[in-house]
Parts: sequence; structure tokens; C-alpha cells
Amino acid sequence: MPQLAQIATAKQAQLQDGRRMGFVQHGDPAGQPVLFFHDLWSNRNQRHPDDGILMRAGIRLIGVDRPGYGMSTRKPGRSLMDVVDDVMLLSKALQLDRFAVLGFSAGGPYAIACAYRFPQVVQRCVLVSCLPPLDHARGFQALHPVYARIFQLASGQEMLLRSLLRGFFWLDGQRSAAHSPRELGNLLGKSDQAVLSQPQVQAARRDMWEDLRRNSSDSLADELRSLTQPWGFSLQSIRSVTRVWWGEDDRFCAPIVGQRIADFVPNASAEKLPGAGHFLLYSHWEAILQSLRSPS
Repeated sequence: MPQLAQIATAKQAQLQDGRRMGFVQHGDPAGQPVLFFHDLWSNRNQRHPDDGILMRAGIRLIGVDRPGYGMSTRKPGRSLMDVVDDVMLLSKALQLDRFAVLGFSAGGPYAIACAYRFPQVVQRCVLVSCLPPLDHARGFQALHPVYARIFQLASGQEMLLRSLLRGFFWLDGQRSAAHSPRELGNLLGKSDQAVLSQPQVQAARRDMWEDLRRNSSDSLADELRSLTQPWGFSLQSIRSVTRVWWGEDDRFCAPIVGQRIADFVPNASAEKLPGAGHFLLYSHWEAILQSLRSPS
């Protein structure tokens, strides 16, 4: 069996408008293809540090950089559907006839938009700690107050947000890349702090943070703005088989969000986990991967 390090490759796909989309593949190259949408502070490399789990699950994980992240060219003013269209071009370049999608946290809305836009192609949609729609006050109320304020600025005071992010990126560049991920983790519950304190997870998140701050702060502002725009479809219109995961100890996004998504999507089932937090992607990685292969 080949070593996973030998079959994991990071590349860029050329898009029709001249931009490039960065992506990386991990796991079983002959396995079930899964397009993965990362969270707000990460990139294409986000996943559990043990790649052997992907091989055992028979998953070919394709991590995608959204515009402005990692190796992907920025696209100012982008929307959820703009990203979905980019991903579909990537899937054609990779000759994927059908695939599953996995969205974690801020990546969740992109995954479910992909399932909506291309129901004939997306076999299965798995959402983990998914953010709610943020085009109304109830969405902000479901978030941790710090993050709610950030998204509110993106929604109504975008120029102020961009100015503040430029200042933050400059200040953050004067200190270790481990500092800000640790500060953000301190806002969360004990279960999440236990996950994020694992050395391999810490190292991976530090590397992704370094990658994030190498890009323009405006790219992060683009992302925040995109997530506060109307999704453009109803959850009731989703036809793909969907599994929704959330932890009852999630301090970043209220557990009621996962329950409501599961209630509204017609072919959805729910996995509510007592004692788990927002970062259950890491603590329950193997079970999440298996749900990408199961029929419901």
C-alpha cells in the first residue's frame, strides 16, 4: 500500500475567467470522491491529522480553497453560488461524474448550496456544525457574540470591517501564528479546547493560520460578506440525501441550528452528540466519513 504522503497532491485548476482554484487530494485515490469545504479560518488542508482513517473509510477527500484562500485567486463580491460554480468546474476537470460534499462550520452553506444547485451530481451531503443563514437577526443570535458582531459588520458596515481586518492582520503578523488560533479556541467550551489542544491539530491549525494571513485581509472580508448574503434557495428544496451533525456543547453556533436544518431538509437525518463541541469534525472524523458512504 502506498504511503499517503505520496498520493496527497496540492494543485491548482485553471478556471474559465483566468482565476485559479487550489485543491488537494488525500486518502484512497480509488475511493468515494468527497469535496470538502473548510471552515472560516482554514484552507484546503483542513482534516483530521490521521490520514489512515481516510484510507480505511475508502474516501478520496478533495479539499478546496475558496476564492482568496490558500492557492485560489481572489474574486471580490463573490457569492455562495459563484463558489459552487467554481467547484463544479473543478469536478469536471477531475472527471468526477458523481460525488459527495462535506461542509464544516462556515463551509456548510457552500456544501448545501452545491447539493441544491447540482442534485443530479451530488450523491450525499454531510454538514458538520453548519452555520445558519446570516441574512436576518435570528442567524446572528445563534452565534457566539464575538463572531456575531464580526458577521454583523460584514452585513451592514463592510468598509469598517475591512479596515479593522487590515489592522488586525498587521498586528497579528507581529506575533506567533499559534497565538490567534489559541485565542479563538479560548472562546469555546471544554470539549473543543480538548480537541484543539492536541499537538497535531495545533500544528495543522497554526500552518493554516500562517497561510491565511499571507493572503489579503480583504479575502477574509469577502468570505464574511458572502456568508451574510441570502442563500437564494430554501432548505426544503434540497433533494440530496443529507446528514447533519452537531454537538450539544457547541459554543460557537447554537445546537438549534443543526436541528432546524435537519427538520427542514426533506431527506435529512440528524446526529446530535452530547458532550461534543463545534470541532466534532476532529473528534468524530471516522463516523462522519462513514456517513458519507451510507445511504442515509
